[in-house]
Amino acid sequence: MKWIAMHVAAWPYLYLLGLVPALLALYLYAFRRKRQALAVFSGPELASRLLPGFSRTRRWVKTCCVLSAVGCLVLSLTQPQWGIDWQQVPRRGRDLIIMLDVSLSMMAEDVEPNRLERAKQSILPLIERLRQEGGHRLGLVAFAGRASLQCPLTLDYAFFLQRLREAGPETVTREGTLIGDAIEHMLSAFGTLEPEYTDIILITDGEDHNSLPLAAARIASLQQVSLYTVGVGDASRGALIPLPEATEDHTYVQYRGQAVRSRMQQSLLLEMAQLTGGAYVPAGTRDIELDRLYQDKIASKVRRDIDVDAREGLVHRYYWFVLAALMLLAIDMLVRERNLSSEGGAG
Repeated sequence: MKWIAMHVAAWPYLYLLGLVPALLALYLYAFRRKRQALAVFSGPELASRLLPGFSRTRRWVKTCCVLSAVGCLVLSLTQPQWGIDWQQVPRRGRDLIIMLDVSLSMMAEDVEPNRLERAKQSILPLIERLRQEGGHRLGLVAFAGRASLQCPLTLDYAFFLQRLREAGPETVTREGTLIGDAIEHMLSAFGTLEPEYTDIILITDGEDHNSLPLAAARIASLQQVSLYTVGVGDASRGALIPLPEATEDHTYVQYRGQAVRSRMQQSLLLEMAQLTGGAYVPAGTRDIELDRLYQDKIASKVRRDIDVDAREGLVHRYYWFVLAALMLLAIDMLVRERNLSSEGGAG
């Protein structure tokens, strides 16, 4: 076990150490009043006969014991810690699966730099939050005309980030957007999900090519899996979709000679979330606050033990101060201000 300087976990209790000088002042005041009262009642010679065996040293020993005991109790309240030891800490968490739309419509530039990159950037604060809490597993599914499992559920956030950076339209083998098929693929790709510990975050502009996403949402609902849908993109005017390999004649995606404007489909995403008991986040062209979604909707949910992690931890030492306080109070009770042998001899 390593040893380091003392650390206090509850430092505000240190203010209570002000009780020690306050008590000392009360003791001094009481001693003074007692001397004054005795001086009024009798002279010095009579006082020594009235109080045989009295010892100022013993009185100060008792006073110091009480004051030191109070100081030790206050220090115990601050939860003093020193020394480092290995501790077995269970990691508790949930399974979060990110479903990321990587279709061509996600390349629309109604948000900077485009919908897909904005979605990726929004995932980073969420990962940092999960990293700080520890114990949560992350999975990634990229989809367009076909879904592709990019990252199985893992505690390796570095691997998840690598797969997230690589996700793009080229990740999947078919163009288009089939949200319903992607949900069904997700439900099967991860095997038997534990719905009470699983959350699905779907990030998309909501455009779908007749894949029956509401039917897929009902299937997820039957399995008691909640969908949190995040709508990205302008829902009113929409935006043109840049071609990956633009030419002089065709810079944007066209249909029957007309440039296609992609609009975020709010009603679809809202209904999907409602069907599964999840929540809909209408991010639109604003920042996508996935960390806030986690805080408001997911963080308070029940967690399970995933594994046990060995970590270095500070060792609590408050009990030494409690023991010292009890010993000091015991000494105070045993020590008398008058010497009984002297008192008996005087009698």
